[in-house]
Amino acid sequence: MIHPASKPLRLPQTLALAMVVALSACGGGGNGGGGGFALVPPVAGTASPEPTPPAATPPETTPPATPPETPPVTPPVTQPLPTCTTAVPALAPLTAIPAIQGTGHLSPMATQAVTVRGVVVGDFQNTGTTSVKLNGFFVQEPVPDADPMTSEGIFVYAPDNATRVSVGDFVQVTGTVSEFGQTAGAGAAPDSLTQITGKTGEPVAISICGSGIALAPTPISLPVADASTLERYEGMLVEIAQPLAVTELFELGRYGQMVLALNGRQFNPTNGNAAATHAQNLLSRIVLDDGSSRQNPNPIPYLSAAGTEGTRRMGDTTQKLTGVLSHNFGAYRIQPTVAPMFAQANPRQPAAPAVAGSLKVASFNVLNYFTTFQDGTNAAGQTGQGCSFGTGPASAANCRGANNRAEFDRQQAKIVAAIAGLDADVVGLMEIQNTDIATQNLVAALNARLGANTYAAVHSGVFGTDAIKVDILYKPAKVQRVGNTVLPTGSDLSDYTAASGRPPLAQRFSAVGNNGGFWFVVNHFKSKGSCPTSGDVDMGQGCFNLARTQQAKALNSFVAKLKQTGEPDVLMMGDFNSYLLEDPTKELESAGNESLLKRMPAGDRYTYVFGGETGALDHAYASSTLAAQVGGVGVWHINADEPTALDYNTDFTTDDRYAPTPFRASDHDPVLVGLTLAADAAVTMPIVNATIPASAKAGESYSVEIVEAEPGGSTTVASLSVDWGDGTPPTSASGTGPVMHTYAAAGSFQVVVTLTNSSGQTAAESGSVNVGGPVVVVPPGGPELFFSEYIEGSSNNKAIEIYNPTASAVDLGLYTVRLYANGAATATATQVLSGTLAPGEVVVLANGSAAAAFRPAGSVVSGVANFNGDDALTLEKSGVVIDRFGQRGVDPGSYWSGGSIRTQDQTLRRKAGITSGDADADAAFDPSVQWDGFPIDTADGLGMHAVH
Repeated sequence: MIHPASKPLRLPQTLALAMVVALSACGGGGNGGGGGFALVPPVAGTASPEPTPPAATPPETTPPATPPETPPVTPPVTQPLPTCTTAVPALAPLTAIPAIQGTGHLSPMATQAVTVRGVVVGDFQNTGTTSVKLNGFFVQEPVPDADPMTSEGIFVYAPDNATRVSVGDFVQVTGTVSEFGQTAGAGAAPDSLTQITGKTGEPVAISICGSGIALAPTPISLPVADASTLERYEGMLVEIAQPLAVTELFELGRYGQMVLALNGRQFNPTNGNAAATHAQNLLSRIVLDDGSSRQNPNPIPYLSAAGTEGTRRMGDTTQKLTGVLSHNFGAYRIQPTVAPMFAQANPRQPAAPAVAGSLKVASFNVLNYFTTFQDGTNAAGQTGQGCSFGTGPASAANCRGANNRAEFDRQQAKIVAAIAGLDADVVGLMEIQNTDIATQNLVAALNARLGANTYAAVHSGVFGTDAIKVDILYKPAKVQRVGNTVLPTGSDLSDYTAASGRPPLAQRFSAVGNNGGFWFVVNHFKSKGSCPTSGDVDMGQGCFNLARTQQAKALNSFVAKLKQTGEPDVLMMGDFNSYLLEDPTKELESAGNESLLKRMPAGDRYTYVFGGETGALDHAYASSTLAAQVGGVGVWHINADEPTALDYNTDFTTDDRYAPTPFRASDHDPVLVGLTLAADAAVTMPIVNATIPASAKAGESYSVEIVEAEPGGSTTVASLSVDWGDGTPPTSASGTGPVMHTYAAAGSFQVVVTLTNSSGQTAAESGSVNVGGPVVVVPPGGPELFFSEYIEGSSNNKAIEIYNPTASAVDLGLYTVRLYANGAATATATQVLSGTLAPGEVVVLANGSAAAAFRPAGSVVSGVANFNGDDALTLEKSGVVIDRFGQRGVDPGSYWSGGSIRTQDQTLRRKAGITSGDADADAAFDPSVQWDGFPIDTADGLGMHAVH
């Protein structure tokens, strides 16, 4: 499911969770945010004080640093009230607070000058820059009026050098009535806070008439009768004596607020846990704020401990909540005057739940695990990178997940900790970047922690039309793959992917030991967010429910076809974006699949929290024949219950509580299923995987890379070939590696790689290639492009130059430069060239951070220009190496060298007598043979070259 920050709330303005990410202003002096409020300053241009972080988070059993203490509660005032000697201005008559508040949401006296008298029940004045609170205080009439519909309390906006007050002071205040915090937008219901403030040139006037007066808090209780019930208590000291549970933590780190609910955490009505409706849930909750207008409070309030082990989890409880009731930013909220005390009713689970069985299978939404980052860099250190929707154009704007390498390292550590803790033998992934690069990166990180070859991936490649895909990891020591991965076809594919572009992925496995087999199908249905204005709108099950139901039907059809292969046992897992009692889940059950989460206790059936309501979006469904072989099912509650502020992101992390633990590794909890598979007869099938480029040029060499060719079991490879789809005979291959072909004419062709084993079984991988007509035809044997200058200078002064020695303009779209860093045998960075290069001209690939002299006009900023002296480069034409620098697959140490020439801290220029490239990328490399050396940072020859 997409991160909830991108989704509109479905909550009415009253009692709703204040999801105020969209509010641009926050802070003292009138720019109030969702973590409290500060009232609009009367003088234009008044500076807002900046908060200074407190020294440390207070222990859980002590009051937070922000809320002021309240004197012990006493019975209503019976002694005579102090006399206020300050004159009441004629133009601001003495007015009762209930008259100002009125019986509605908005004051009937807005913009009028008034004078009020009352007892300070909540002091939230700022103290310079050291204590940023609400920039004011609450005053309450000591003797209530006869109308129960009117509030006795009101907020006084008192910024800057206003008179300091204390709780218990009896004060006289003169100012202007206004409303603050009104939610904008057509049809928005009133949700502002009535206040008294100053105006331009005339600040609020405050006189302290006496002190030491204690008012008892007014008891209120949940649920309320309707959305406006609490308006009659706005600005008053109140107390909720009922036990309340944490039901939402999304804004705790951002604005210092959480949502509390009566009768325990609230579940989504369509999850089947409780009979309460969504509307009833809203009437049974209140926002607990932190008495501050700070964004990104430091320390984050209400956590259980001061260090990185501190948390606050859904379901934790508090009782006897005391504070002032305020109303703005979409919610009624308590600004505490007595520090809330929490009981950790839902402690962390340090280990994944035990599930009976000899095999464990898990699914895990990895929250956009991308190795290409939103800043245009990637995990290999390249710059100028991007992400694609399937095979479309790449752009950094398409990337999700980590903003940069620093965030990615934090994300990877958490994801690895979570998967390692699951210790599953098969893991289905959702929200991983739609490349094999990201999956292999995760596998490498897991194996670095758990041991070499602990996990492997199924080589699913790029599929679908989204920037993310599903994928599968497995332990080769526990299960074997039986044949290739399988994607749906025909209407099964189109009906499933029409909504989301994310097809399901199926892989058949057999258990090592008894050959017990099953199909594993991992899914990611369309999310509930980004709602349309018409059509498949929210009708009680979130937006796009019709689309998800259609996806469920398509999945049932796809699974039925998988069963026809001879293996009826099927386990479907993943993020179905549907709660337990919604139409898509019912559709899956209607086909005879068991919803395994229903075997769990009702209170445990959840994987996600959104809008203060808990439910299961991630599921496991077993076919009727597999259900009896399921030993257990569990959910590891490491994510949904945790504050968002504990995740890997560095945004808004004034108080950074990150730790490389499983907790808040994602926003979804992983699901775990235990299997004890019945013994089966051994089944072997071949596996073949290949990378099939989508474009080529007629008359030019084209390369398909076979990356996997396994005959299966004890069989051998009988044949391995590539059919190019153009009527020419298939090309035989001896194993993994490149297979070459030249298309004679332009067109669109279907390339099929087929492996047949000694038992006559076949596996095939196919893809389409669009072949364009040649732009330039170089006579056979004629010269080709080659590297003409190499610069490895100080800092990022790095560039590689390519020269066209031919007599014709050359189509650069046929050429690719690859970087092989640190002795790698496979490319760590790739640059596909584009445009046309005139005869005798050069193109320069430069590091984006190089000095201007190393980025001449027309140069291309490229990640391949991120090399060091010990790296290798190749120049390829249609997949064939035509020149190289260094030796691919070999690390020379610090640099390549020969004679006085070395490749570190020097500029190298191709000797004038060299007229063609060196195509043997795997041969030993001596730079002195074809290159001349110049001092470090020499750039006077860059951008030009000549041969003779």
